[in-house]
Amino acid sequence: MTAPSHTPVGTIITIAPTGAHAKADVPQLPVSTEEVAGAAADCERVGAAVIDLEPRHDTALPDVVAAVRGRSGLLVRVTAYARSETLETLLDAGADIITCPLEAPDDFVADLREGAGIRGIAVHYEVRDQAGLDALRRLELVDPPHVVLVLGEKLPGTVAGLSEVLAELDAGTTFTTTGLGTTSLPVLLTALAAGGHVRVGMADTLDYADGVPVRDNTQLAARATGVAKIAQRAPVPPEEARSTLLPEPPA
Repeated sequence: MTAPSHTPVGTIITIAPTGAHAKADVPQLPVSTEEVAGAAADCERVGAAVIDLEPRHDTALPDVVAAVRGRSGLLVRVTAYARSETLETLLDAGADIITCPLEAPDDFVADLREGAGIRGIAVHYEVRDQAGLDALRRLELVDPPHVVLVLGEKLPGTVAGLSEVLAELDAGTTFTTTGLGTTSLPVLLTALAAGGHVRVGMADTLDYADGVPVRDNTQLAARATGVAKIAQRAPVPPEEARSTLLPEPPA
């Protein structure tokens, strides 16, 4: 396998606003349907094109998706962590994209791909470790996929770590990268230099700098926008992001 050979001009910025954190632990975290929709609107205003949503026990995912669509034009990507909802509920939530966690059982992955195909939902693949890279290879996909690379835990959030992961991806594969915790900014810089797209947000980090907590998701999205512009890879709007993230429908 070889590293992706296509270097996009613009950057697709994804915001992951909430994740699995608890409001009691992080008071500034957007958790309610209205709070998440407001965060989506604010982040789109400063350059985000996509929002990553995870199912939570304290909100109904379809309601959150609908609220986000009512307040913003962001593409909606749902991560298929079946923490509190069935796969069918996730597929029927109204998202543009569903992210398949490659550490999931093979039958779950097969059901997700089949269900997404029936509904016309794009499938992206989340890679968190070497096992995920191996699982991606076993899928033997006909077309190069879009992968979401999560670094800073089982995959090192370093220049060398990202380079090693990219070397295992098929040519033509597009990717969005995020770094967890303190690796957020180093991974952002490295991904931009490598021609990738980026994800930021309070789902992935609660620190803006060493000893400085994040104020809100807009702060992280605005920083990503500024860095992307410095790298001469300005953020693209949602409608332009579609051509990269959503495959063309069959003729």
